[in-house]
Amino acid sequence: MRTLLAALVAGLLLVSGSSAAANPPLQEWEHVDVDVRLNGASNVCGFEVRAHFEGDTHFIVFFDRDGNIIREVDTAPSFKTTVYAPSTGKSYTSTSPAVLTQFYTNGAVVGSPVIAVITGLVERIPGVDLDGGRFVFNAVVIRHDAAGVPIIQFTSEISSTGPDLEGSIAAARCAAVS
Repeated sequence: MRTLLAALVAGLLLVSGSSAAANPPLQEWEHVDVDVRLNGASNVCGFEVRAHFEGDTHFIVFFDRDGNIIREVDTAPSFKTTVYAPSTGKSYTSTSPAVLTQFYTNGAVVGSPVIAVITGLVERIPGVDLDGGRFVFNAVVIRHDAAGVPIIQFTSEISSTGPDLEGSIAAARCAAVS
């Protein structure tokens, strides 16, 4: 019996040891601090609506044994979005402690399909609505940043569970700052 147990333990160590041969993950930290015009909300409102996005992000890219990108996990626990309308003086700030997990095909080459899963709070629009839960999207790799992290573009929503906006995010943001 001890011989069988020793053989089983040795076999498990060999199997678990082989997974360690994969390339170590690529990690990138970035601080975001950008202010942009929100075209959708501005068009709905008929006046300018802006957003200030600020916070630290952490990207972890995982590889298979052959060096192909297979998965990425992005976190931004302190990320904040402030939406405001200069003409009304109204604004709101929402934290977005969501996690974005991306499952790549074809080594994440440009043009390859991606399944992207967002879990957590995306945006809380006070007095209007909440956008959070678990969202699954089809996406595509459009380029890579200087460190090699894939940049994706969402193409369609596959599924959504949890609190979701009643209408468009542009209309909800407009209502909050009107």
